[in-house]
Amino acid sequence: MPLPAGATEPMALTALYMIALIAGLAGAGLVYMVMFDSLSESELVTLTPLWFFPIVFGLYGFVSQRLLRRIASGRAGTLHEAARLSIDVAGHWAALVLFPFLVLKWRSSLLVSLAAALFWAVLLWLFFTAVFPTL
Repeated sequence: MPLPAGATEPMALTALYMIALIAGLAGAGLVYMVMFDSLSESELVTLTPLWFFPIVFGLYGFVSQRLLRRIASGRAGTLHEAARLSIDVAGHWAALVLFPFLVLKWRSSLLVSLAAALFWAVLLWLFFTAVFPTL
């Protein structure tokens, strides 16, 4: 079944997700493979968002585009249904990663990716403030 007109998102968004993902991976590689021995623990923690969020944003961008294609092709009616299909295939652990898609109703991968990055920002902040100091 062909996609309805206007169902695909601009290639610029796909390029943005790819650039964010590559930049995040390069940043993580730089921090942990090149600069690791010269950085203190607190500096490593401070630098984490600089590589973590581009990776999350890029990955969620790609995933949300895939889920939106499922909707456009008629295999799912909502973002929630498309995410449930992925969870059914990948298993219940996938629900943790796909959680933002289960609650959001937007049909823009950019908005979904930004919301997912914010979701993981809160989780990272909670980890660094509540769990990490006790380790």
